Amino acid sequence: MSEQPTIKIRIDVDYPYPSSRAKSFLYIALGIKRKGGENYLKNARDIAEMINKSSKKVRAYWFFTPYTIPDQKLLNLLNPERHEVALHIANDPEKELKQLEMETGRSIAYYTFHGTSNPFAQILWRRKIGQGQAEVPNNFPLKNFHELKTTSLDRRVFEAKNTVNEEAQKWAKDGTVIAIHPEWLYVRGEKNRRGPFCEALKLLLGVN
Repeated sequence: MSEQPTIKIRIDVDYPYPSSRAKSFLYIALGIKRKGGENYLKNARDIAEMINKSSKKVRAYWFFTPYTIPDQKLLNLLNPERHEVALHIANDPEKELKQLEMETGRSIAYYTFHGTSNPFAQILWRRKIGQGQAEVPNNFPLKNFHELKTTSLDRRVFEAKNTVNEEAQKWAKDGTVIAIHPEWLYVRGEKNRRGPFCEALKLLLGVN
């Protein structure tokens, strides 16, 4: 009997308030970094609880921007045995790494970029028009998580709907990292072409 494969999940936590994109955009545009509150990172907490309830082998890698630093509610759910805190770079890799380590008390090993090709989003994230992502110095101490084979669950749910469940099981078996964005857990994003992936994630993790 073959050993159960570890389900590897990458969670890019882009925006602080999943129930209100307008509020998230406003906070980012104004440079407001505020942790806590009932709706702050609510979808992320729901995902963490699903992972913790799963009887399967799961390793979750959480990539946080400067605007989505986990509050104590979420940190309490991120048991290091299953969850790893990582950096989702917005603009300044070194400054953002120090902030994330200081505010979470966790050791950081990996990074991803918060990339965007949308001119409005580039302005929102304080980049030049045409600058899709931040630049990382050659001596940056973290490993680039983009180098791992990855597929997007929230995008495939939008595209394929009911056929995704079997695909997701195959991804787990061959070691592919399954990427998700908490904001599309319950809603369908027509412009972003993502979600809703809650039911697919439940089936993958074997929880209800």
